[in-house]
Formats: sequence, C-alpha cells, structure tokens
Amino acid sequence: MDAHFLAADLKKADPDRFLLSLFASREHRPALWALFLLNHEIAKTRAVVSDTNLGHIRLQWWRDGLTNIYQGGNGGNIPVLSTLAPVIQAQTLPQEWFESLIYAREFDLEDVAPASLDGLRAYADFTTTPLNRLALKIVGQDASEGEITQISTNFGLIEAVRAVPLMLRQRRCLLPDDLLRAKNLSPQKIWDFNHKEEIVEIVEKILECVTPYRNPESRFLKIQQAMTLIYLNKIRKIDFDVFSVAMQVPPALFALRLTLTR
Repeated sequence: MDAHFLAADLKKADPDRFLLSLFASREHRPALWALFLLNHEIAKTRAVVSDTNLGHIRLQWWRDGLTNIYQGGNGGNIPVLSTLAPVIQAQTLPQEWFESLIYAREFDLEDVAPASLDGLRAYADFTTTPLNRLALKIVGQDASEGEITQISTNFGLIEAVRAVPLMLRQRRCLLPDDLLRAKNLSPQKIWDFNHKEEIVEIVEKILECVTPYRNPESRFLKIQQAMTLIYLNKIRKIDFDVFSVAMQVPPALFALRLTLTR
C-alpha cells in the first residue's frame, strides 16, 4: 500500500493523530501513519466483536503478526505491518511496548468501568503511553519519563471524555464507578435513562486531573500537549457538555494554533 493510502486511512480513522504526524519530518510520517493505524485497529477491537473470546482472538492475531516481524518477517500483505517491519528491524522498537499496547486493550473486553478516577488515569496511561514511546522512537526524540507519562495520560483522558457519547451508544462506560456511585448511578442507569446532567458533572471532575507538563522538551509531545489543552479549553467553554453538537467539529483553526505552539 502506498503511503498516500495509509495517510488517507489514518486521516479518516484518527484525525488528531494524523494531524500530529504532520509535525514530524516527511521521512518519518509513513511509519507514524502505520503505527497509529495499528493502534486504531487494536483500540476498536471491543467495538467490532460480538463477544470477549473473539476480541482476544483478534488481539492475538495482531500480537502474532508483530511477533513474526520480530522473528524476521516482513509483515506480509498487511500494510500497517509491512510498513512497520523495516522500522522495527532498523530502529529496534521494543516489542514489549507493542505488547503493552495490546494488553491494555484487553481491559476493554471485560466491559467493566474503572473502579475510581485513579483507575481511569491508569487506563489513559496504559493505552497512550506505550504508543507515544514508540512514536518518539520513530521520530528520534528523547523525553523524560515524567514528560512522556503525564502528557500521554492527559491526552488519554481527553480522548476518554470525548468518547463518552459514542461509548454510551455502544452500551459501554469508562466513567469511574466511584464517581457514578456518588451520584447514585450505575452504567445500566445511564444507558437506560441518560442522566446527562450528572454525566457532565462527572466529566468536569475527570478533567480536573489534566495538569499540563511544564516546558516539554520533545516537539512531538509539545504538540500533543497543545492538542490536549485546546480540547480542554473547548470543553470548558461549553460547560463540559460532551454531548454538545460543538464537540462534533474540530476546534477552530486547530492546525494553525498547533503550528504556533512554542
């Protein structure tokens, strides 16, 4: 598959990470497109399978494909794998980071809400930090542990709250159980009776955890943090109502505002 088609697929599947990739050098973009598309395929597992066993089979299929590359394979006719194969073999991307990314998505198959806000933070960390570690390797940038974890977790939290309406339509819930119980709610209640006002209040509570990292050294992470803060400000301006139609369109002048990030 030509890199053009990888880019087009990523732009449709994950427009934020496609935009993020454009701030990398041209030589690194195809590998980022393949990496982010792989992440998309892994992340959507719960939404495309009818039961837990099928989900585990699907994740194992991707795990086996990556293992084959680490054993000298070329990724075969799977575009994201064949594009990543030479990068993996040239740059020694740690296999355990891919494994962490896949393992984190096994939580989705359990259909259990995080027990607490700390649990949701851990979920945001586990589903985003390994991906950013891999991306940083690809673009050749270094970052401290604190920088990677904090910026990744913040971005993951923003993704989680933006996904609330979609997940509720799928009868899924990532809202922390303790915050639900504090309002005498459960996933079943919000699936059946909405409780939009209480959900908005929970979203506000979650986003109190988003604390910017001071002066990121990595350009890649600096741009991702800018994305997080732009979305955070947008959500604040609509009073944390993630159900608003305003959430269905990108922030105004998004790319330009990211370009001006210092």
